[in-house]
Amino acid sequence: MDFGPNQEFYVLKGECFEKLDEKYRYKLCPFDRSDQDSTNIGRWDGWEKEGENINYRVMWYRNGNSCWQGPTRSTKVELICGAENRIISASEPAKCEYAYIFSTPAACTEVQQENDIHDEL
Repeated sequence: MDFGPNQEFYVLKGECFEKLDEKYRYKLCPFDRSDQDSTNIGRWDGWEKEGENINYRVMWYRNGNSCWQGPTRSTKVELICGAENRIISASEPAKCEYAYIFSTPAACTEVQQENDIHDEL
């Protein structure tokens, strides 16, 4: 299993993180699954690919439970540098397609910190 170029995301394996909003309890278990209450909204499918390159800032969870008259559920997880492991936000931007922003110290690599600085400029 690919835990990043320097195995930096290995520390997340076997852990689960939750976020409550006004309607749902979201749960992310990196390298395993993503849930909304008791509904599976994706199983680990891999890192986002950009051509032949791997984007270690985006995780994909696909082939979750089927939606009523829709596709199987999927979750895109954007990783950002942060002091603690936690789901910052959870949303459903399209039917049965979920998006998390997840902060983790594991995302605080030198390259990502440089990219974050350039993004802010």
